[in-house]
Amino acid sequence: MAPFRFRLEQVLQYRKQLEEQAMQRLGEARALRDATLARIHEIEAEREAQLDRLASYHCMSAGERYVETHYATALRAEKQSALSRLVMQNSTVDLCRQQLIEKAQERSLLAKLREKQAKRFSIEERQYEQRTNDETATLRFTPPSF
Repeated sequence: MAPFRFRLEQVLQYRKQLEEQAMQRLGEARALRDATLARIHEIEAEREAQLDRLASYHCMSAGERYVETHYATALRAEKQSALSRLVMQNSTVDLCRQQLIEKAQERSLLAKLREKQAKRFSIEERQYEQRTNDETATLRFTPPSF
């Protein structure tokens, strides 16, 4: 008998490829989100340092204080912008995760079909071999003569 051949093998390979692409998009989305989180932490640390510098206003001129105050305001605005980007990136990560789940389910469905067909093929092949062996044994059998 011929070896097992899954007719939808190309479709299965294509779905695996789609799943890998979805996995890559999820990784990229997570990396962007993580970078934004890191930037938010950097901004918070810089803002804390800026507020500490402003607290020691006694050693600053009015011009320096003006610059430091506006820098603190700019940091606050940058943090708000980063937080809004983070919200969008979280939704993108969730969307990518959902797409990955869908692609994995589609691939899994075909993989299970392939396994079932391979199992059925194996059973049929064993049955064919058993019938062939039975026929051969029947044809070669010679009853004992008395």
